[in-house]
Amino acid sequence: MHIIQNNPYRTVGLLVGATAREQERQVKRLKQFIEAEQDPQDDFSFPTLGNLHRTLDKINEAASKLNLDSDKMSSALFWFYKGNPITDEPAFDAIKEADLDQVINIWTKLTSNGEVSQRNASAYSNLGTLYLSGILEGTNTNEAILEKGISLKLKFLESDFVKDFKALATDETFKTTKKELQLLFLNQVQSEVEKSGIVTSNKFLDIITKQEFSAKEEFLKGFVQKPIEQIEKKVEEAKTKRKANKANAVNIGKALFEQTSENLKQLKSILGTSNLKFSSISDKVSDEILQCGIDYFSHYKDSGTDPGSASMDLFRKAKTLAVGNIAKQRCQENTENLQEWIDDKPERDKQKLIGDDLQFITSKLERFQSLSDTVANAKDLVDSCKPRLVNIKNALGQFDDFYLKISSAIVSNAQGMLVTAVNEAQEGFKKYQEFGGVDLSMLRHSLDDSTKRLLGNLNIVSLDELSRIVNSAYDVTTSMQSMDMVSNLKQSFQKNREALGSIRSQINTATSRTTSRSTSSSSSGSSGCYIATMAYGDYDHPQVMILRQFRDEVLDKSALGKWFIKTYYHYSPKLVERLKNQKTVNIIIRKALNQFIKLIK
Repeated sequence: MHIIQNNPYRTVGLLVGATAREQERQVKRLKQFIEAEQDPQDDFSFPTLGNLHRTLDKINEAASKLNLDSDKMSSALFWFYKGNPITDEPAFDAIKEADLDQVINIWTKLTSNGEVSQRNASAYSNLGTLYLSGILEGTNTNEAILEKGISLKLKFLESDFVKDFKALATDETFKTTKKELQLLFLNQVQSEVEKSGIVTSNKFLDIITKQEFSAKEEFLKGFVQKPIEQIEKKVEEAKTKRKANKANAVNIGKALFEQTSENLKQLKSILGTSNLKFSSISDKVSDEILQCGIDYFSHYKDSGTDPGSASMDLFRKAKTLAVGNIAKQRCQENTENLQEWIDDKPERDKQKLIGDDLQFITSKLERFQSLSDTVANAKDLVDSCKPRLVNIKNALGQFDDFYLKISSAIVSNAQGMLVTAVNEAQEGFKKYQEFGGVDLSMLRHSLDDSTKRLLGNLNIVSLDELSRIVNSAYDVTTSMQSMDMVSNLKQSFQKNREALGSIRSQINTATSRTTSRSTSSSSSGSSGCYIATMAYGDYDHPQVMILRQFRDEVLDKSALGKWFIKTYYHYSPKLVERLKNQKTVNIIIRKALNQFIKLIK
């Protein structure tokens, strides 16, 4: 170490504890040798420690540093002193002769029991100085030598015998404590380590954390500020690089993790996770690493490069460093969201494979929601999407869940519209019946605009129109029967198809009967229900149809019934002619017929 090789005590060739008079006489002597261009060989400069070039200026400078007690103590911590003449003098002689094995043997024996005493205190300090001097390099690793020297020195400075050393190096007026001496020693070692690069700062910190001494906590807390500043600098550098090149954000995040992990680990061991300084700096690193993963993912998610795995690796690294709840929560949320995206990859791959067809169907379904509920619109949806579904089926397979969902969506939407269209048509037919079975749509050309709008809003549907709508809806449903769909939908689809088929059969039967009986009435002129037709206003009114059915299936089966029919058709035309403009009488007749119809039902 520079502080040993260029120690003021070494420059003047004295041991710690030399008196002022001895120092004055030695300085004078050295100057005489320098003027004579000679080098003394009998002092305590120990040439084996390294080259020492003395000049008058250096002599004067060294002498001045040994005048003040504070300077003397600072220098004494890194030099030799004679605490036990019996053992120390032979050791000093061995150093002069460069017999390092002998020196180490003498002082190691004294320190082997691990306890500092009056007898071996100087051996601890002197052997520590020897290790720190650097002359033992090559006998072991630099780290091991440094750790040995620091350990010996701290044990000495932690002992009660350090007071004897202080009294030897300074006068009685100089006041200091164990902690102050330990901090003075360690701060100078730290400075030397940083300048020389003997070991890294992290290794130096590892060495210190292994030791036990009074000023340990205080020194470590002061020591952490520099690593914190270094970490903050790395975070800012990573942030700048990330913003400039998001495509490389994953490598930037990895580098930041590697560059700061060791420092953070040591800060954690020194400060603890509950320390505000540690949690703050660790969360900063975590947040930046997480952001690197986010930016990398955002940059590549819609490209041919899959960023999932690389970003997830950064998210997990960030999570290991997060300390505060906010940082942990942010890591957790982003990890869950990314995992969901990764899990959805098979679906995204499918969508890429069927992209055009899927886009067509999706757009069709979106527009379908805003269309009016008609059979034609439902038919168009099915007919236009079927070829696209075939393409998707061929690409994914008939039993693929995604394909079944798409096909089911088309069936479900079309079926829903058909049901609504049929329901509305049935409601329109009820209104048609309420208007006496008159098809008002035939009269619209002769009505004013307001009346036309009113009739349009009423959505009046005749029996023929209802039949057309139901039959068309059934045809579309039949065309959908061959389409693939999920099991639950298939069950409800079949029920709806059966119900629609039943309605279709009933309406077709009613239509057939109406047509047949209308033809029969025209040919015979005697099969119309005259009074009922007059009362309800339409030959095809459902109530009139029920009465005709009762006539044909009940009355016509018996002699009394046939007599009634014959009598009815004989007198009813004249009665109708007489009552056709009597609204009140017609209402009364209609009410009576309604009650009779309820009875025969």
